[in-house]
Amino acid sequence: MADPRQLAKVLELADKELEAAQLQLRSAQSQANALREQLKSLEAFRMDYVRQAAEKTGDKLAANHYQQYYHFVARLDGAIDQQHQQIQAADQAVGQFQQQWQKIQQKQKALALLIDKEHARRRARADRREQVELDEFALQQFLRRQT
Repeated sequence: MADPRQLAKVLELADKELEAAQLQLRSAQSQANALREQLKSLEAFRMDYVRQAAEKTGDKLAANHYQQYYHFVARLDGAIDQQHQQIQAADQAVGQFQQQWQKIQQKQKALALLIDKEHARRRARADRREQVELDEFALQQFLRRQT
């Protein structure tokens, strides 16, 4: 079995790798949340613009103003659609970083378990050796008493 000190170094590297994966995951989640906030702002702006335009329709908009209004709303709708696509891509990235983080975490846990098992195996072996020595010592004392 491998030396626990060597395994500890490998575990330390796995811990650093896990930490880096956590930072990537948090960054991706933060970016996805920022994109969602931008989407909310875009949707709120669109709703306000449409509401204000609807209030002005009582004033009878000129044809060119109506056309500008229609084009602007269409551009806002395009920006909202694009924002949805960016959010979807960001969510996919979050999913990938989540999977990567889980894989690294499993590796790190497996290494920690392996180290624990090796320590337990070595302790058991040392305990058996100690017990053999104690038995041998007790037998020697018994034999001395007999003679």
